[in-house]
Amino acid sequence: MTKAEKPSPPGAAGEDLLERVIRGSPFFKTLEEPLISALRSIALPRRFRPGETIFLREDPASSVYLVESGKVRIYVSDLSGKERSLKIAEAGDLFGEAAVFQTGGYPASSSALGEVSVLEFPKGSLLKLVRANPELAFAAIGILASRLRELTTLIRASLKELEPRLCGYLLSLPAENGRVKLPVRKVELSRLLGATPESLSRAFNRLKSGGLIKEERGWIHLPDRERLEELSLSD
Repeated sequence: MTKAEKPSPPGAAGEDLLERVIRGSPFFKTLEEPLISALRSIALPRRFRPGETIFLREDPASSVYLVESGKVRIYVSDLSGKERSLKIAEAGDLFGEAAVFQTGGYPASSSALGEVSVLEFPKGSLLKLVRANPELAFAAIGILASRLRELTTLIRASLKELEPRLCGYLLSLPAENGRVKLPVRKVELSRLLGATPESLSRAFNRLKSGGLIKEERGWIHLPDRERLEELSLSD
């Protein structure tokens, strides 16, 4: 699919909203007001439909994106067309940061999971701000460090069996009264964990039969987090 059309620039009320979106990102929350306003001045609001491509691997890395609402899948494909999800970017997350840190193309592809609104920061305009503002340069270094941690976690997880990877993922989700809710469908979770839907279903069933989880009305109860943590650390 092709990229979504860019909507017309918002008015004053929209400007306030976009500044709040930028300030709400963990990567920008420590920036002073002038820098928030500077980022707002170069931000382009974009909307994407479910399944729509935002950029493809090897496309010229021309922009960085901040998720305003919805979820974005970051993934890679092998020569056979099999896809592996690397990350699900949610509200407040940045993606496409290769536009800041390297020349050439994006190292992965991205597409919308459902309706998605993002802010697009064109590479040229963003680099000018980074070069002129040490604060923003340090924020960029923080983004790089965060991506390095994510990559390390992904590599470690890929060396484990599926059940430990699944346990680790469930434990990473925000809990409410001892239960969690999957932010994506199980077919998408299988891509994220590098598994087939069938093998993921079997892993869920083994955890349920072992009393480690219980599924009820869209929620997953975690009655024994200690045992889940032990299993998540196993090879």
